Amino acid sequence: METAVENLELMFSKSEAGLDHIEKRLKLDLTNHTAENGRFPEENPAMMLERLRAIKDKHTALCSQMTEIAAAQKESMFSTRENINRAAALIQHFAQTGMEVHSHAESVQKLEELSIKIK
Repeated sequence: METAVENLELMFSKSEAGLDHIEKRLKLDLTNHTAENGRFPEENPAMMLERLRAIKDKHTALCSQMTEIAAAQKESMFSTRENINRAAALIQHFAQTGMEVHSHAESVQKLEELSIKIK
């Protein structure tokens, strides 16, 4: 059984080396073909593929950052909403206990409006 596994590993290793060789050969052929036809190196399909890979990597990184930012924004909005609700509850509590609250109704209304906008 071990020999079969070792043979498979050897076959995969050889095929991987073969594919690497083919990739390098294609890049070289495309580069030579591009130069022979008087085209710019930027028009080389192999170089275009490399740039495309780099763009995909940047896109993936940006998507990851966007996800992190969205999560942080959601957490921040939740915290802000909770603080506004607590402030409105305190104002109502002070008003009910008879403590003087300057422009109570207006403050509560503004806080409630802010809370609704944040949701």
